[in-house]
Amino acid sequence: MKKSYIGVIVIIIITATVIFTVTTLYTVIPSDPLEGSDQLVLVLARTRNTHNAVLQVFNREGDRWKFRFSCPVVIGENGMAWGRGLHKESDNINDDPVKREGDGCSPEGAFELLHAYGYQPPSAVNIRFPYTQSTSEMICVDDTGSDYYNKIIDIRGKRLERDTLPSHEKMILGDNDERYKYAIFVGHNTWKPKKGAGSCIFLHMWEDPNSYTAGCTAMAEENILRLLSWLTTEKNPVLIQLTRKNYFQLREDWGLPDVTI
Repeated sequence: MKKSYIGVIVIIIITATVIFTVTTLYTVIPSDPLEGSDQLVLVLARTRNTHNAVLQVFNREGDRWKFRFSCPVVIGENGMAWGRGLHKESDNINDDPVKREGDGCSPEGAFELLHAYGYQPPSAVNIRFPYTQSTSEMICVDDTGSDYYNKIIDIRGKRLERDTLPSHEKMILGDNDERYKYAIFVGHNTWKPKKGAGSCIFLHMWEDPNSYTAGCTAMAEENILRLLSWLTTEKNPVLIQLTRKNYFQLREDWGLPDVTI
């Protein structure tokens, strides 16, 4: 009798654990990565290995996506690889390459847009999105051995010494480098960051239309300014980056607008 009682308790505990795990998983990662979002930034590339793509912007109106504007962008030197964001691992239906630190690929999938940074003071930027003026003390850490991996930090606030800093990117680049003049931090690998899965991903300014990035998505200054003026926190903007093949395979499941690429 005692053994039966214990067995029943064990079964109840296991069942409750499974239910909790499944519930938590689907709470964090919904089946539709655009659930709750009314602003979509869609970046589509024709092939996996190209570093040229097109960015298209949409507002949700009722149950439809309404096109707002588009522009050319450049992505990673080696194209795209699956990142970590709002989508599920099973959405990588073709078992495509997974993003790794330093692979030269832009993350593929669905991601939150978290925060904007720039060289200009907030008063000089037409923006309704969270924005911080960058300083020479701000860095984005790409050191897989650091507790600050894939985080933007102020080294003074963390009381870090310049000569012992972890590997990082400066949020203000060199004197003649304006790529981070305007930059939007992308929510790739930011929730419980996995070491080595890729870090410091931004939407930012490009050098020119023939350039490529180390893994970010870049565009002309006038286009990122237009994007910044359009983004609204309350509408939960989401960035979706896909190859042409994966777009057509995921369009219906993800509720994406019908576009021609």
